[in-house]
Amino acid sequence: MRHHSPNVRRFARRIAVCGVVCVFLSSGCKSNNKYDLIEAELRTRERELANTRAELDRSRNLLRAYEASQSRAPLTGPQPGASGPFVPVKEVALARGTGGVDEDGAPGDEGLMVVIVPKDEDSSAVKVPARAIVAAWEITPAGLKSPIGSWEISSDKLRRTWKSGLISTGYFVAVPWQTLPSNERVRIAVRLTTTDGRVFEADRDVTVKVTVVPRAGGGNVPTIPVLPSGRQPIFPEMPGVPSVIPPGTEELPPPAPVEGERGARLLPPVKQ
Repeated sequence: MRHHSPNVRRFARRIAVCGVVCVFLSSGCKSNNKYDLIEAELRTRERELANTRAELDRSRNLLRAYEASQSRAPLTGPQPGASGPFVPVKEVALARGTGGVDEDGAPGDEGLMVVIVPKDEDSSAVKVPARAIVAAWEITPAGLKSPIGSWEISSDKLRRTWKSGLISTGYFVAVPWQTLPSNERVRIAVRLTTTDGRVFEADRDVTVKVTVVPRAGGGNVPTIPVLPSGRQPIFPEMPGVPSVIPPGTEELPPPAPVEGERGARLLPPVKQ
C-alpha cells in the first residue's frame, strides 16, 4: 500500500487539474457566446441606424422638392388686395353629371345640371367657400354659338349644393333654361371665385334634349313651358336674373383641350 500511495496522490492531482481546466474552458466558452451576441446586437443596431438615416435623407429631399415647386407655382397664396383666408384650390373642372336635366316626364330638358369640382394639389375634390357664375351657349351646326343663359350662384347657395358620390364629388348646381336651346350641342362655362380673390374657370360641351314649344306671341324667343298645376318647380328661383338673354351670335372658340390649362376663355375678363 505504501508503494502505491504516491501514484494515488499523483492521480488525484491530475484529476483536480483537469477539473480546473474544464471549469475555465466552460467559463471561457460562455464568455465567447455572450461576446458574439453583443456583436450581433450591435450590427443590428447599426443597420437600423443606417436605414433611419436613409429615410431621413429621402424625406428631406422630398421636402426640398415640394418647397421648390411651391415657390414656382403661380397663385399659391392670396392675391394682393384680396381678403379672406387662403383656400387650397389649384384648378376647377366640370365633372361627369354635367348636362341636361329632364324630370317632368315631358319631352326635352328643363334646364342644366352643372357639376363644379374644385381640386387641390393632389387633384382631389375639395369643398371651399366660393361663389360661381355659370354661362351657357347653344352651338349651331355651322359652329356658331348663341348665349342662352347666365346664372350667378352666391357662396351660401353654392355651399348647400355640395354632394359626395361614387361617380362625381362637387357642387351640383341645377339651373333652369333662360332661353330654350334649338340645338342639341351646348357649351357650358363656369367661373369660380374663392374667398381669397382667386378666379378659376372651366368649360365643357354637352348634349341636351331640345324642347319644341310654340313661340309666345309670334316672337322669335321661345318661352319656358309651364309645369302642371300643383307640381313644385325643380329649380330654385334666381332673383335678379333676366328671364331672356338678348339673341346674338359669335364665332365659337375651341374648348380648352389641355388639362390643367387655366381659364375657359369664354367669360368676360374679371374686373379688378
